[in-house]
Amino acid sequence: MELFKNNLEKELFKGLQMCKEKIIIISPFMSLNIAEKLVQIVKDKNIDCKIITRFDRKSFIEKASSLDALKLLIENGVQILVLKDLHSKVYIMDNKRCFVGSANFTNKGLNINHEILLLFDEIAEVEEFNSYANELLTSIKEFGDWLLTIERIQSEKDTIEDYEEGQKQKEKISDSWGADLRSEELVDESPIVLSVPAGDTIHLIGRYCVHAHPISSGYNYTPTEYIAFRKAKGGVMDKIYFIDKKFPLEMKEWRNEIEKIEISDKLKENVINYIVNRYRDFEFDKALKYKFYLLSLLCDLPNEPHPQANNAGGWFYRMKDLKESSGHVYTVRQKEKNYSMSKE
Repeated sequence: MELFKNNLEKELFKGLQMCKEKIIIISPFMSLNIAEKLVQIVKDKNIDCKIITRFDRKSFIEKASSLDALKLLIENGVQILVLKDLHSKVYIMDNKRCFVGSANFTNKGLNINHEILLLFDEIAEVEEFNSYANELLTSIKEFGDWLLTIERIQSEKDTIEDYEEGQKQKEKISDSWGADLRSEELVDESPIVLSVPAGDTIHLIGRYCVHAHPISSGYNYTPTEYIAFRKAKGGVMDKIYFIDKKFPLEMKEWRNEIEKIEISDKLKENVINYIVNRYRDFEFDKALKYKFYLLSLLCDLPNEPHPQANNAGGWFYRMKDLKESSGHVYTVRQKEKNYSMSKE
């Protein structure tokens, strides 16, 4: 086994160039310039190449993965199978050598991010990864027709083009297509929603789907996927948002730092507009660093649920209660306390 921490693209393609018959690549994300180099090898040597990857709309919108790369690969005879929730990165060459690590088959994964690749060339070791890859290939085929086609790619391109022109429905952002090999699990029908006061920034949250708070002991939220914002003078909550991404920014250097974040140009524009407008109305004066949240609207709350008293702090509600309550709504803790008292 050999560990590589630098020059990952060079080392990986050195191995790919040595292939004579077969390549299997397992990587959630693909980029066009890396795919072009693989296509050249496949064409020059008439290699049988199979790829397992993800097909998540959000990653295409945010440029984490490339539809053009997938299209190019298929046009040049590469077979691509799609698997939901894929995270593995495995590169197998002629069933004799194998790279495994954290690096996606992308320019950032192989050249920019801090990643590693481990090279295995002992037959016994490589066979373990061969078995893993073949099991995935077989399972995906058994669970349905998850072979990626040019038609599927073109349809996805059309949908994303509509989205980028302003159709920002939540279901379009979150769609994910591919085989799902997970065992059947119970789904929580009543997830927990964090509620926080938004004060004078609530109009900016609604306009740009961005929220930020100072990073300090009094403001660190408990991890959650859903968030609602309480208005001033009563604490009415009128929307529930899904938290798509979180990242910190040093506010003195925010213009430089935001360019380093791996999000789409449109999302960067939203963050910039949020910051500029917030500086006008509600300055970033409570800390040197702020945590930012990129949001997408999950649903409206037309019944105007609100707490009995709109005190400061973050509270937890069940989504079901927020959707169904009209008037006062009880937090999870309050409901548990009331339930315990009723049993006494």
